[in-house]
Amino acid sequence: MKAAILGYGFVGSGAYEITRDFPTGIEVKRVLTRTPRPQLPFVTQDFNDILNDPEIEVVAEAMGGLHPAYEYVTAAMKAGKHVVSANKQLICHYYEELFALAKENGVQLRFTPSAGGGIPWLCNLLRVKRCDEISEVSGILNGTTNYILHCMTQGGLPFDQVLADAQRKGYAEADPSADIDGIDALRKCAISASLAFDTIVEEDSLQAFGIRHITKADVDNFRSLGKVCKLLVKAKKYDDGRIAAFVEPTLLSSDAPESAVPLNGNMTTLVGKWIGRLSLMGQGAGKYPTGSSLVQDMIDISEHAAPIKAGSGMVKADNSAEVHSYYIRSDFNFREIKEDILVEVNGQYCITEPMSVADAHKLAEHIRKTDPAAFFAGISE
Repeated sequence: MKAAILGYGFVGSGAYEITRDFPTGIEVKRVLTRTPRPQLPFVTQDFNDILNDPEIEVVAEAMGGLHPAYEYVTAAMKAGKHVVSANKQLICHYYEELFALAKENGVQLRFTPSAGGGIPWLCNLLRVKRCDEISEVSGILNGTTNYILHCMTQGGLPFDQVLADAQRKGYAEADPSADIDGIDALRKCAISASLAFDTIVEEDSLQAFGIRHITKADVDNFRSLGKVCKLLVKAKKYDDGRIAAFVEPTLLSSDAPESAVPLNGNMTTLVGKWIGRLSLMGQGAGKYPTGSSLVQDMIDISEHAAPIKAGSGMVKADNSAEVHSYYIRSDFNFREIKEDILVEVNGQYCITEPMSVADAHKLAEHIRKTDPAAFFAGISE
């Protein structure tokens, strides 16, 4: 099968090199780049060279962002070309529309690199649910924040220093907002939940706390509590059909499996009725891990694998039934909060009684009006 790759950054170049050096059955005929690369004869800056080439059957999108990625992949599908993508923002934002367009034009849309990177997360989730009922998905789905939290925990380093180090090493973007504010993980959570529960979980309905305001003092407090902090996603389907879906820094016991995930690693977990708890751990990003997942999607199409199907009906996340305690560090006057929700208050932080995720986010909104640097973390029971 002949393919084109849109974008020649880390993921695009990784995917190309894998197809070049390994007998995958995929031949990359064209690569679209923004800048000329005279040393690569198959490179083009004109998308029409790909769109109008009948030999190219699959387009692999590795550009990132919404535009022009959206315009390119929709044009490709309308031209009868399959699309694979590593772009979690694109897939999450246009989930329903892209699936409808693929069905209308008789092509496949695959996107397993968009959540989990090199971990075979979404493809195994799809495999499990063929004969099982998945009730929960969770885990670490952002390598940048895991790297930051790992280094702060293990090295006792301040947030700004570790973030700068992550940027130098290529683990964090120049603008790290999507990672440290939890937005990247939120998108991956929405995609995972939508596939797991055969529906379309509305991106804007998820709730997220990030780690932008975590301090060395917070990490010291966690240690005194015997806890390790990780940024976790969680989505759960209740018996009444409601779906909870959220992203939070979470305080875990030191012997929890997620607590041991080092550096920029990821760990994902699903819970099935029959299979029970199943976890995967590995590189959630990177040139070759994510590039290989993009190639796997192309191979699946070339081998006529069953297409990924969109669920039916758009649903909003409902986090009112998901309950646990919270750690809150703030200069806020906690006397303004109802005393019955506080278990422990000292000069540095407070621990709440179990409360719903929905109520915790309302409380955070209230507190951050006077203390924008307040830090919230859920506490795993």
